Amino acid sequence: MGFFDLFKKRKADRAPVKEKDKNAVSESALNDRQARMAFLESNCEIIVAADKQILESRKEYEVVTGYLSDIQKIDAVKPEERKEINESANRIINLNNERRAMQHTPPKITIAQRYAIEQEEEGIEAEIKKLAENEAYKGLVENDLKVLEDERDSLDQKINRNISKTEFNRKILTLATVFIGIALIFLIIARIRTGSDVTLVFALVVAFGGLCALYFFLVHRRMLKDTKMNEAMLGRAITLINKTKIKYVNVTNVLDYNYEKFHVSGSQDLSFNWKEYNRIVEEERRFQKAEQLIDFYDDDLRKRLKACGVADVGIWVYQCEALVDAGEMVEVRHRLNVRRQKLRKAIDFNNQQKKSAVLALRSFVVKHPEYEFDTKLVMERYGLTNQ
Repeated sequence: MGFFDLFKKRKADRAPVKEKDKNAVSESALNDRQARMAFLESNCEIIVAADKQILESRKEYEVVTGYLSDIQKIDAVKPEERKEINESANRIINLNNERRAMQHTPPKITIAQRYAIEQEEEGIEAEIKKLAENEAYKGLVENDLKVLEDERDSLDQKINRNISKTEFNRKILTLATVFIGIALIFLIIARIRTGSDVTLVFALVVAFGGLCALYFFLVHRRMLKDTKMNEAMLGRAITLINKTKIKYVNVTNVLDYNYEKFHVSGSQDLSFNWKEYNRIVEEERRFQKAEQLIDFYDDDLRKRLKACGVADVGIWVYQCEALVDAGEMVEVRHRLNVRRQKLRKAIDFNNQQKKSAVLALRSFVVKHPEYEFDTKLVMERYGLTNQ
């Protein structure tokens, strides 16, 4: 019977509704049009909201009931079929665990380093070897350069010492010459004035001067020869240093370019990055394979559950643990029962709210027939003509 049937019935029977409701307002307040319209709209809104919540709760209740029914069907599966279901579920669990473990291992190389290795993937091992060889060669060149520079500094010091000794000997020779000259002059003067025989002394002085001259000549000649030899060796050393520096600069430029190219600081870094790159690629390959296997066993599990009469096979793919663990299945069933109880509670509550609002409107119509038209308009606006 529709709500507006009350409008016809009240002409024959105007007995007041005895049941009292919570939404009742004072009679004096209902005499005000604004308050009256607010009362009608409020109760209509309560009915509409309650109907919506009841509908949604019932749909969800049916879904939860379906899950519980599926659990009963799964529990009733024959042992042979259940074993196959559990095998597929176990494989999905293991593959998911493996996939999660791979996702928890962050890469130890940057995107730029990975891209650089990808560009040279086929020849990267040769690049690593070449880089290590160039680093070793650079070390040898550095050692050669150090030895040559040490030799150059040593020769330079020898030449400077020879030059200093030559200057010193020249000064000594000059002093000796002056001394001998003065001695000879003194002897000549003594001879003239005293008439003494100074021939022997004179000869000794001359002989001494000759010996000094001969000594300094030989020393100077030896030092000159030694200086020329050191200068020649110095020239060769400088030539070798210049050649070695060119080699050093060239190998350094090659290394710097490769370091920049692969975003590394040495061959060991590149070797580490290559191993890490292989690990990542292998991990991605395994990850992709795991994804494919998961899809395969997902389909297999769905087909087996569907063959057992399970309505919603998709949800079990995401809770495989409940299929292989009886304790987990008990927990799932318990959670579903709790959800169903809460849904029943929500349905009962909204039914009560709707019942109270309907009672309030019916009471209002019975007590205030003069507002029949306003009530009808408000209810039609909320689509409640059949209440």
